[in-house]
Amino acid sequence: MKRGVTIGIILLLVLLFAGYGLSVYRRTQAETAAKLESARLESSQRAEAERLAAELKASQAAAEAQRLASEQARLEAEKAEADLAKAKAAEAELIAQRAAAEAELARATAEREAALAAERAAADADARKRAEARAAEAAKAEQIRKDALIQIQQQEQAPREAVERETARLAALRAQQEREAELARATAELEASLINRLIFSPDYKRRSLYYQRVFTVNTSLEKRIAELKKLAAEQDAKPVAP
Repeated sequence: MKRGVTIGIILLLVLLFAGYGLSVYRRTQAETAAKLESARLESSQRAEAERLAAELKASQAAAEAQRLASEQARLEAEKAEADLAKAKAAEAELIAQRAAAEAELARATAEREAALAAERAAADADARKRAEARAAEAAKAEQIRKDALIQIQQQEQAPREAVERETARLAALRAQQEREAELARATAELEASLINRLIFSPDYKRRSLYYQRVFTVNTSLEKRIAELKKLAAEQDAKPVAP
């Protein structure tokens, strides 16, 4: 009987220890689960906090990057504007320098061209004077040569002209003599052609017609004879050129 009680006690103790162990196990499991859950929650919260912190940091970094980019863009724009202003100023200075250089070149070119024109004008005037002097000397020499040639020709031509003049005078004299002889011959022929009027008795029927015919013919011949004599007198009065 005692053995049974002992066994019962042992069983009870075993059960108590088992219940206590189970209770402790459960509690331990609950605590472990709670700790695990707490750790998980803490880890999750920490991860969320880290994520939020990372997002905040990323957002701040993005904002800073955007600010820096805006600042960089502003600085670059200001630098670009400054560079553009410098470039424009340099270009304006270059344009002014080029304009000044072109003006100086134009002035120098104008002065050089004026000097060259003056030199050419002086050279042309001198050359023109020398050419005029040479032309005057050549003209003078040519005139002297022409005068000498004319004198030579006159000296050579004088005897020939005298012979020609004498030949011409003799020819004119012969021609005049021939004309005078021809006029004398024609006058003699006309005078020979004059009709000697016959005297008819008053009872001759054709006497008046005959007298009229003789008068008409002789008048015409006498007129022609007078013209020939006048022409001969004019020929005699015209001197023959010596």
